[in-house]
Amino acid sequence: MPDAATGRRRNPATHDAILDATCCMLEEIGFDKLSLEGVAARAGVGKATIYRWWSNKSVLAMEALLREAGPTVNFPDSASARKSIETQFRKVARLYRGKSGRITCDMIRLAQVDDDTTRLFNENYLEPRRMAAHAVLRKGIAQHEFKSDLDLDIVFDLLYSPLLARMLMRHASIDDKQLNLHLKLVLDGIAV
Repeated sequence: MPDAATGRRRNPATHDAILDATCCMLEEIGFDKLSLEGVAARAGVGKATIYRWWSNKSVLAMEALLREAGPTVNFPDSASARKSIETQFRKVARLYRGKSGRITCDMIRLAQVDDDTTRLFNENYLEPRRMAAHAVLRKGIAQHEFKSDLDLDIVFDLLYSPLLARMLMRHASIDDKQLNLHLKLVLDGIAV
């Protein structure tokens, strides 16, 4: 990935070291105490390198989150759209029970008061996942697994909002019993 300021290519090892340091620090001290200077020291790079590649700690934290959560939450290719959703949903739940969940909570909290983080979270985290879910739901409609008159955004919200609420509010756990019941309620409700 080229550096926007200089046009030079970023050193992949340095880039990874910075993201690794960011993830570790987010887990250890949280977003509020995270500083670009602290990340630079932990990654063993100059602070100018971080400032050249990331405009602020929100952008850096978001990239670290996306790297952690990226491929692990993709929908698997399955003959059944329902099976793809169930498998992916369980992966997301496992992710949210770990450090990525804590980082995601920090980013969601920050997005409530910081417009740049809101935009970054919506464009780079939420919207790609929403579009991927829409594609799987459309596949299920085409295969006559799901009703044809679904509002895909509402189905997405019905699937994932309870996970986010449990993760953010910590009023109940994200356990297998809850996941199975939740999936059954939503997917049976949209099934043909």
